[in-house]
Amino acid sequence: MLLFCPECQSAFTGVSRCPRCGGLLLMPNEAPPSVGEPGRVPVELYKPTPSGRTVVGTIIALGVYLGLRKLTQGTVLAVADQAWWQSADALTTVFILQVIATVFGALLCSAGRTGGIASGALVGLLCGGAFFAAEVAEGMPGLQLALLLQPVLLIVCGAIAGAAGSWVWSAVPELDMPAPLVKKSSSIELLQDAPKETPRPTRWLRVLLGMLVIVAGLGLAEKARFAAEKASRGTLKVESRGQGKFMSWQIATLAVLLGGTLAGANTGAGLRHGILAGILGGLGGGALAIFRGEFSQPEEYLLNYMNIPIGSPQDPLAIFGLGFGVVVAAMVGGWFGGQLLPPLAPTHMRKHHLRGLD
Repeated sequence: MLLFCPECQSAFTGVSRCPRCGGLLLMPNEAPPSVGEPGRVPVELYKPTPSGRTVVGTIIALGVYLGLRKLTQGTVLAVADQAWWQSADALTTVFILQVIATVFGALLCSAGRTGGIASGALVGLLCGGAFFAAEVAEGMPGLQLALLLQPVLLIVCGAIAGAAGSWVWSAVPELDMPAPLVKKSSSIELLQDAPKETPRPTRWLRVLLGMLVIVAGLGLAEKARFAAEKASRGTLKVESRGQGKFMSWQIATLAVLLGGTLAGANTGAGLRHGILAGILGGLGGGALAIFRGEFSQPEEYLLNYMNIPIGSPQDPLAIFGLGFGVVVAAMVGGWFGGQLLPPLAPTHMRKHHLRGLD
């Protein structure tokens, strides 16, 4: 097949790289027009910078949030009373809208690029700061724990969405293909055995560590909120019981995500480890509720949001609903931990990098 070298402006047959310059040969229809050809101007491709993509993703996220909020306001005016905006359900709805907008912006920012976790976290940070500043400008007290935890959760959600964006829409690889050593065809260089997939064993110690973090978060979230309010001497406070439950649920959600991340990090099978940690953590949270005779505030908030009637902690439906919510959050955290901290190479393969340092 006749192939063309754009550098040497020559055609060759029987090889895939130019014998003169070593460049990759192209099909005749793939060769770009010559720069010196009359009437032909080379087209320069725009390469967006990481900061530019972050700014665009943040602006789009803020626009999506404003659109969703206007749509929600119209729906509330049509079917409910304006006083609904002062309820705890309104606070949850606003937070969900902010998460949806931040996730959308982080996905756009990280799609087709490497380093999606950092880009998504930065979009979450900027959106969280903007949302926090808007709430304070509207008269909300800036030292409410519910508002202070909101940017933290948006950063975590943005980082997870950034990891998903760079994983689903991965960046185009930059291949550095050396010139072939053979005279006939470079296709011989491509005939290599595909590496065999090595199974990833379940690391039960990490699963147990994640389970302990999840159970501690479910059981101690309310005490952590009280401790923060007491340590601040009333500076950090909540305005109502509903806000207190919402803020306790935020702390417990962060703990479940952290437990799943710890279980899935450096394992190569983060999704599986996150699910296992979530199952054990959900069972541990249910057992703790049965032992105490009541559900904790974050557990009650989750069950209320899932429209599950809260009765005795021994109710199978309530235990199943609690376990389902914990498993889903831990699964997301486990996948994120596997993407954020992939497994390292074996020690014997990286010893030469440690020479002189150990």
